[in-house]
Amino acid sequence: MALGNLKRFIKQDVALDLGTANTLIFLQGEGIVLNTPSVVALDQDHNVISFGGEARRFLGRNPPGINVVRPLKHGVIEDFDAAALFLQSVVDAARRVKPVFSSRIVLCVPSQLTQVEKRSLLEAARGAGFSRISLLEEVMAAAIGAGVNVAQKEPSMVVDIGGGTTEVAVIAEMAYLFCRSRRIAGDEMDKAIAHFMLERHGLRIGPITSERVKWEIGSTAASYETFGSTMEVAGQDVEEKIPSYRIVTGQEIQEALADTVDHVIASVTDCISALPPGLIESIEKSCILLTGGGSLLRGFPDLLEKRTGIKVCQPKSPLTSVVEGAGKTLSNFEFYSPAFAN
Repeated sequence: MALGNLKRFIKQDVALDLGTANTLIFLQGEGIVLNTPSVVALDQDHNVISFGGEARRFLGRNPPGINVVRPLKHGVIEDFDAAALFLQSVVDAARRVKPVFSSRIVLCVPSQLTQVEKRSLLEAARGAGFSRISLLEEVMAAAIGAGVNVAQKEPSMVVDIGGGTTEVAVIAEMAYLFCRSRRIAGDEMDKAIAHFMLERHGLRIGPITSERVKWEIGSTAASYETFGSTMEVAGQDVEEKIPSYRIVTGQEIQEALADTVDHVIASVTDCISALPPGLIESIEKSCILLTGGGSLLRGFPDLLEKRTGIKVCQPKSPLTSVVEGAGKTLSNFEFYSPAFAN
């Protein structure tokens, strides 16, 4: 039998990043085989109608007879039943592409979860057919995925800005010298834009539109790249109750995001101020590793560097560094075992 055909029958371990905004699956020897929004649409009998990108189209629309759920909020399972159904759906979809999953999975989770929250994630993974489950905290996974030697004695500082949480950690010898999680990140930026459009322009917009505005013309005070840009934003006029649109500028959206961005930056600077001087000196000799989808907002790395006075560096793919880090542990499981949360 040809080697290529033989590989189709060899069971492969799985890494999964069950994120607030997106869920990614990494298959050992293959790489990322699925990347989809963490959304599931259910009928009145709690059966899955759709999930991922297809279900995400319903967000903010409230179609009759359909319950559209984001199972995770701030990195924590808010609706266990929906999370289990979503996880089963994405795993089944990935298995249809690559039907070679083993029973081992490395599941990425936010840091500082309670034991109850960890148990709920373990149960969801068991429901999806996995029996050997290892939990890897996202900020540790992000560091591994970005190429940081987490086993070295020299400390590394990692900031992971996801959809629901901003996590800050100082890592050395596969352990945390410091770790803190704050539940403000990319989702709060989207909400800030929606609130701004409602208050300033009398236009109600949904989460998908808010996110699109953020990526198309959003920025921080450290960037003028889209400052003078304009964008037509469609929504519902709250007075006339009819579909309408407004023209907004990059300057307005920067203003809309300013407070939320400041809170995210403060979550990092507060952590740095809590570190002992010797640890800060070690970090200043290297850089702050900035990762996660929220870090891709224009000007964010420059603003963080300006506010902290410490060099900021980013991996090639901040959106996927968490699942890629978890994927790396699959090939050297014993070596990375001290890093697992369970």
